[in-house]
Amino acid sequence: MGKLLKVGATNYGITSIVVAEAGALRDGVSAAIQSGFNSLWIEGDNTTVIQALAGKTQVSWKITTIIEDIRTWLNQNTQFQVKHIYRETNKAADWLSKIGHSITNSFVSDVCFSQAFRTFLEADVVGRTLARRGA
Repeated sequence: MGKLLKVGATNYGITSIVVAEAGALRDGVSAAIQSGFNSLWIEGDNTTVIQALAGKTQVSWKITTIIEDIRTWLNQNTQFQVKHIYRETNKAADWLSKIGHSITNSFVSDVCFSQAFRTFLEADVVGRTLARRGA
């Protein structure tokens, strides 16, 4: 419907991309469940994290505990779907990631505080995304 429900970002410090992406997913699922949402559509552009959560691949030792946390929360009266999406269609998440790198703490909000971010969300609602570039 295009309404912002929750938005947040965290600075995870110096870590690998897979750990940061798994941590961001854990934080997002936690915030959604704490806010009372019980039906989640999870999209992510990190194949390793998405396939690990979906049970389609063996979980890397680096994110085993994080994935177990997420699964535990999701299996507590939560309906969910997990889907891999390409990076080009995940502009809002990329934008938030850049915010996370520029702050020292975490934040969660239910207010869209940026016109640039709102533009990404509006494009997503109508299905307008960037074309995937060829190699």
